[in-house]
Amino acid sequence: MTETSARPRRRSAVSRPAAVAPVKRPTTGVFRPHVRGFGFVDLDESVTTPDGTTVTSCFVPPPLAKGLLADDRVEIAYQVEQDGRATASVATLSERVRTEVFGVVEPGLVLRLDPHLGSGRWTLQGRVEDLPIGAAVLADITGPGTADPSDEWEDPVAADALLERVRVRHRLSQDYPVAVLAEVDAVADAKPRRGSPTRRDLRHLPTLTIDSPSSCDLDDALSVYAADADGGIRVCVHIADVAAHVRAGTALDAEARRAGTSVYLPGWTRPMLPAKLSEDALSLVPGADRDALTVEMRIATDGSVTAADVSATRIRSDARLSYEAAAEALGGGSPEQVPAEVLDALRWLRTAGARLGLQRLLRGGVEARRVEPDLTVEVVEGTAAQVAARPSNPANLLIERLMVAANEAVAGWIVDRGLPGVFRVHPAPGPQAAPALEAFCAASGFHPGFGSTLTPLDLAALSAQLDAAADDTATAVWDVLLSFLGRASYTPQAGAHFGLASTGYLHFTSPIRRYADLAVHRVIHAFLAGGRDTEAFADPAEMTALCTHINAASRTAAQAENQMRKSLWLAELAAADRDAVYPARVTGVGSKGVFVTLDRSRVSGMVAVRELPGRGWSVTADGLALADASSHRLGYGDVVTVRITCADVESGQLELALAGNGGGPPATVSRAPRRRAPRQTVR
Repeated sequence: MTETSARPRRRSAVSRPAAVAPVKRPTTGVFRPHVRGFGFVDLDESVTTPDGTTVTSCFVPPPLAKGLLADDRVEIAYQVEQDGRATASVATLSERVRTEVFGVVEPGLVLRLDPHLGSGRWTLQGRVEDLPIGAAVLADITGPGTADPSDEWEDPVAADALLERVRVRHRLSQDYPVAVLAEVDAVADAKPRRGSPTRRDLRHLPTLTIDSPSSCDLDDALSVYAADADGGIRVCVHIADVAAHVRAGTALDAEARRAGTSVYLPGWTRPMLPAKLSEDALSLVPGADRDALTVEMRIATDGSVTAADVSATRIRSDARLSYEAAAEALGGGSPEQVPAEVLDALRWLRTAGARLGLQRLLRGGVEARRVEPDLTVEVVEGTAAQVAARPSNPANLLIERLMVAANEAVAGWIVDRGLPGVFRVHPAPGPQAAPALEAFCAASGFHPGFGSTLTPLDLAALSAQLDAAADDTATAVWDVLLSFLGRASYTPQAGAHFGLASTGYLHFTSPIRRYADLAVHRVIHAFLAGGRDTEAFADPAEMTALCTHINAASRTAAQAENQMRKSLWLAELAAADRDAVYPARVTGVGSKGVFVTLDRSRVSGMVAVRELPGRGWSVTADGLALADASSHRLGYGDVVTVRITCADVESGQLELALAGNGGGPPATVSRAPRRRAPRQTVR
């Protein structure tokens, strides 16, 4: 959420047992700007003052922040003030990692920086006479505060201009280093070693892939054996064997590790590995022999995985199905060009997926799907276009269940052998989640009846209700539920995954597009090659550093995607009729106002306290609503109608106001006595 105070108190960054006198201290760190002109320096090392105050980041006032860019390495002197805040008194640039900036041309041929990059105006050099005022410009940095334009867009909110803005913010490049490109052809042209005694030949098994029609990097395929005498079904999940071709220590590996993940933005993709590998030589395309790592699982009639093993294999995909084609086949249709043996395999896979679903019901959690908005904005031939979201179908759920089962099976396989790994851990939400989510659900027509804390079974029960409703209200609850659950993270220590109700989980199934999976594949290869000295696999400090890095890379990719989609929507909303109103729902509460999410686009913005009718609005004792002096209340889950007061594409801020009803408080603002506190139960 956007910080709104002129000088925010970074209380999470400073742990202080007592007030201290101002102390000036020099140190180094990385600059992080705020869209309002100030910034923060995240210190390289936390500093503990003599009285025990721990400082991890430092506030940088606007005068010192001007001229600095995001990710600049700086040397600062700061003081810890009486109230415990660390504030910079000096900030000096020591290293600049960025080579380009993005902004808008202003009179005098100066560049107003994108506020996510920094504040202030930069002087434009080179051939700038023809640059129109208000144009968006990409420019190469030539010196302190100077830049040479390399590209321009007359419309600063055109889709391709927005894409370039987001790309520069997150230092995303379409290009690969020369050393990487020099290795690509050799890897792509290398022939797999035929007849390798350590690689099982499974090309006789009917094998298929199921994916989106637009997917190019096919890294998972499926085979299945019919049920045995006891009813057990053996499912083979084949994953592209990237580790066998992209060797550790190569330029390709170094670049893949740096990127950490493929990035998918509307209208733009940056694969972790160059397209010649990710979309061709390593992709499990139909009719081509491919190396794979295969996890074979026996799924019993009750849905339990009674046995699992991992091996290096050779496979050949017989058919590529879209989710829609697979669902049609499972629904009794006859998709063209689907071999009979592939159709039979698909039906056995459906049975295996249904069995896995039984176990999911027993243990709880939510399915690992992503809930999409009803309407999204995509970039089609360089132009933003509103596109209806493609609905999920049974084939999506089948693949998700099989991939989750494979990831869990490999996590158990690694732990059982005492091997190091890159695990995916998701902690349980904090105690505030249950009452807040209960209140939102109640306002939305659902009564989940949570206890004092959320459990995976609570999630499963609520999920079943939302799936049955399948409307805008259910979608809004999904959004809030997922926000309370938060993100999972990578860690070298195995642990539970709350959202999936899993005792152990990792990422194994997408090594073409995630470096975490590739790292896991290398551990497996080392073991299969005879490595048994677990201490020789990886240094614990190295694994910790790797997890820290890929967590940051994953966050960057997610932030870039979210910012791009929101930018496209903000551009649409900014161009809309100023009198237009939008149905929305309250999804957050703070002292400065309430956060609401628009129904169709699911873009969020703030209704500030100053925009609310009446006076004396403050957060209620339970933290679930704002209430005014007349006992009107506005809180989690309330349905509202809003109008847009500001849609700022540059900052990413959306400011809203309630659409009134003739001068009085809007009908959606209720009186506090009508809203009971969430009922607490004991499980």
